[in-house]
Amino acid sequence: MAAMVRACMPLRTPPAAAAASSSAATAAASPTKPRSNASVLVLGGTGRVGGSTATALSKLRPDLNILIGGRNREKGESLASKLGVQSEFVEIDTRNAAMLKEALQDVDLVVHTAGPFQGGAECTVLQAAISTKTAYIDVCDDMDYSWRAKAYHEEAKAQGIPAITTAGIYPGVSNVMAAELVNAARNEDGEPERLRFFYYTAGSGGAGPTILATSFLLLGEDVIAYNKGEEIKLKPYSGVLNIDFGKGVRKRDVYLLNLPEVKSAHKFLGVPTVSARFGTSPFFWNWGMEAFANFLPVEFLRDKDKVRELVELVDPLVRAIDGFAGERVSMRVDLECSNGRNTIGLFSHRKLSVSVGHSTAAFVLAVLEGSTQPGVWFPEEPEGIAIESRKLLLERASQGTTNFVMNKPSWMIETDPKEVILGIYV
Repeated sequence: MAAMVRACMPLRTPPAAAAASSSAATAAASPTKPRSNASVLVLGGTGRVGGSTATALSKLRPDLNILIGGRNREKGESLASKLGVQSEFVEIDTRNAAMLKEALQDVDLVVHTAGPFQGGAECTVLQAAISTKTAYIDVCDDMDYSWRAKAYHEEAKAQGIPAITTAGIYPGVSNVMAAELVNAARNEDGEPERLRFFYYTAGSGGAGPTILATSFLLLGEDVIAYNKGEEIKLKPYSGVLNIDFGKGVRKRDVYLLNLPEVKSAHKFLGVPTVSARFGTSPFFWNWGMEAFANFLPVEFLRDKDKVRELVELVDPLVRAIDGFAGERVSMRVDLECSNGRNTIGLFSHRKLSVSVGHSTAAFVLAVLEGSTQPGVWFPEEPEGIAIESRKLLLERASQGTTNFVMNKPSWMIETDPKEVILGIYV
């Protein structure tokens, strides 16, 4: 059973149930501060994403009880000691349902960062959260897993449990950026026609082996995209485009990947044409990813054990190159409308390992503050993050960014805008 290094706390009322006496719109417009003894369990807390999330939460809300959940006691207790007296370590294996339920008994919200999510057949953590009436978010970046989580919507709703899937940086914050662009366009009588997500990360972004494995596993998946309402399948790491990410990042090559925000944005934002692309640097990493996608058997790329062996092989080289490549991250979301209104959102940060923590923590606080209705939601759904709460979420997530822009024409951020005539740029 779980060896929990903490004292028991009183049972809690789920955030959604606590806000039931007021309307969802009122709760969203005036988020309430989480109670001072609210507790958050970060599963995968000894990993890069989980540790960054716990660190960000401790800075944003020093009064929260933060439980670091994982299997590595030494790393977990070390992080907990750095975060202070409000943080403790919980030894737990996410594959053990009974252990999960025991650990969640006295927790207000659980953050699931223990990937990779690719190939996950069961939503064990979400199921445990629903059965113990614990609010839930995950940082899933796999399309199939996210829709398996969505299938528990009615069950979570019946239990009064708010839950958000794909609530990290990308997907996650990028979904909310897209939702804000779409909302602004429709408020000005524009009908969105094409939405494109572009992502860039230098090196591995300071990522651990788990995220590196995720990147390779995605190369074994057909890319789902949408063209004028029709679902299409494309080859992974193909369709290269050279995209301008603005100052500090400039132009970078990006390639098609199968990411969950494409399907969710198409379905819930009602945009007929949607795609997502990702690129990295140095340039030869892109060549390597392209070679893996083209020459390694699909069966190999879908086998977690084989991919884990591949990660162990290349990880030392990745770490060495990360030393000079850095871990800068940039997200650009482009929206084109029928009335000719074209706008973008841009988010750039020097350190992905820091930014992902702020992004995930922003979702945690939104749920704790009552912005999320019971059920399982994607970030762009207004029941997941209420329209009135999006601005605050983006403010929290964008802390420390070198460039954060919303609802602007592309020429205002591009390093080499194109002049049409007489000072008019596109």
